[in-house]
Order: sequence, then structure tokens, then C-alpha cells
Amino acid sequence: MKHILLALSLTFGFNLQASVDGAYLDAPYKNLIHPIDSKSNFKNISKSDFLEMQEIMTPVRAQGARGTCSIFSGIAMLESMLLMNYQFEKDSLDLSEEWLEYLIMRNRTSDGSNSWSNFNALRNYGVPTEQTYSYIGQTWEENSFNPMATQRCGHLEGRLKKSCLLGHRDPRLLNTPSQVLQSEGNELYDPEFDEARTEAFEFRNNYIQFSSTNYSVYYTQDVKRLLAKGIPLTMGIEFFYGAWNHRKAIEFGIGRSEENWTLGIVGYPERGSVDYKVSRENGAGHSVLVVGYDDEKIVKTTVKMQDGTTKEFTYKGVYYFKNSWGKGGFGRDFNVDGEVFDGYGMITQKHAHEHGSFYRMPLK
Repeated sequence: MKHILLALSLTFGFNLQASVDGAYLDAPYKNLIHPIDSKSNFKNISKSDFLEMQEIMTPVRAQGARGTCSIFSGIAMLESMLLMNYQFEKDSLDLSEEWLEYLIMRNRTSDGSNSWSNFNALRNYGVPTEQTYSYIGQTWEENSFNPMATQRCGHLEGRLKKSCLLGHRDPRLLNTPSQVLQSEGNELYDPEFDEARTEAFEFRNNYIQFSSTNYSVYYTQDVKRLLAKGIPLTMGIEFFYGAWNHRKAIEFGIGRSEENWTLGIVGYPERGSVDYKVSRENGAGHSVLVVGYDDEKIVKTTVKMQDGTTKEFTYKGVYYFKNSWGKGGFGRDFNVDGEVFDGYGMITQKHAHEHGSFYRMPLK
């Protein structure tokens, strides 16, 4: 019966996603720590080895119609660090974003997370594989018809129900004894969850040990030093629809470059632009996995200003990143040295430094 419900739920999810580009966002991030120039004498190399970093990149995933970008960047980060430190095969390493989203949402009534919360959840509870605990790329609404949502959350009320709809499972399950989860007829009967939890704890004990619980990277020099060493970072950033050429930029009257969207180019929200004003009135956040940089790369954008004029801007220096909006849309023509990496992108360093926050995962 549960397999039938899952099939129906996924069908509804895919139908929903078919009409959109999948570029869903987080709620606005709070307390972002923007990296600063330390003014040290250390000189980074001007360009990291993006192609070498690909050796520890698992495939681009799609978050679907859910605001789970920081969940995906966190799992992508963990997968990359595991490939660096252990003998995993990158084409078969696929960990569960659904599990991490459940962990975060079980005490929440609104969507959205951040790297600190995600890393701590992974450190405390581990993670099972995607095969054991599969992702459902749709948001469950209070009154929408969805067989699985009804089966898993329909018996709950208030905060518990809201958390269940966000995390796709009863939030009480995590601390429920196995004998209860395996007891058919009990309200909390869920042997599939019990299996996933057991696998997650075992994976934590075997592979997820951190050397520190301080994840922030405070200086731009350290950001580039880590990337030059082949260590990826997550970045949470205040979202500007025009800079990203997001579909809502048209709706908001900001303007959008379809070419830069397909090339995966993210510009900069110039002060005095429509983007700078309107995006902040419609706040959102996004998180990606940063996988390289090039201090010499030039990006050119055309920006609609608040005074009605249109101006062209040129920026020098970008960060490369792996996104979670799937393939075939954003970044489908993104390329480095003539080689295409569908689903990746680049963001101006000016934008990342002024509006973003970088995080490292200190996996032993």
C-alpha cells in the first residue's frame, strides 16, 4: 500500500513540476556572515582547478518544487567530502535529502534551513541513502489532495501537522522506539522509517565525525585558499531575482536575460537598480555548493535602473558553483574551458562577498 501511495505522490509531484523550471528558493537567511578581505600578505593563485574538483562531485540533483536548496547543498557537500576522505564511488554515492529535510522540519512550522543547522543535524543523526529514504520533490499543502500526505499527516493537528507536511513524516518518529515503529496497528507504525533511522545512525558512526563545530569561513582569502586545495564550500546568499535571471524577475518588472540564465551567469544587484529594491521587498535566500573560482573571468550584465534607464556593467572575478535546480534549465550551457557542465553556474565575486556567507564541513 505504501508503495502505491508513493507512486501516486510522485506522480502528483512530477505533474506540478512540469509547469515550472524548478528554481525554488529558501526563506531569507538570517545572520549571514559576509567574508571580508583580511588584508594579509597571502596571495591566492588567480584560478582554482575546476576540472580537478569534478573528481569529487556527485551528479547534479533537482530539488523540485520545494524550498530545500540548503538541504541539497549540504548533502552535496557531505558527498564531496566523503569522496575525498573515503573510498566511495561518486556515481553510486547518493545520500538522502529527504531525511535531512525531515530532521530540520520536525520542530518547524515554516520552510527553510541553513548550513549550520544542516551540518549539525548530519553530525547528530547521520543520513541514509536515497534508495532507502527517497526524495519527494513537492510541497504538501494543508488542504491539497495527496494520498501520501493524508496517510502520513492526516491524523495530526496543529504544529505537529504543519511540521509533518513540511518534512513529509510525523515529527515524533525520530525519538520513537523501534518496537513501536515495528508494531503494526500502532499510530506510529512505520517500519520504513525505522530502517532509515538505523541506517542513518550506522552511517554517522562510521563516516560522519567532525573536527570542529565552527563552520563559517570569515575571510575571502580563506575561501579561495580552501577552494584552491580542492575543498568545496557551501554558500548561503540573499537572493536577487534579476542578478540570477530568475523567472520571477519578469513578474516583478526587473527584467531577465534568458541567455545568462542558460549560461548559468549570476551578476550583481547594483544599488539604484530595480532588482536591488524589488528583490529586497520580496525576500528569499538560496544556497549552492561552491566548487571553484577564477579571479580573471569577466562577466557583463545589462541592468534596469530605478530611474528608468538601462545600464551595462562589467565585473571581474567569479565563483563557480553546483546548483540544485536540475539540468536542462539554469546553467544548461554553462562551460569551463569549452566543456559544458549542465546545472552549474558562476556568480560574481562582488555579489558573493557582499551578500553571501561561506561554510566549510570539517569532516575528519
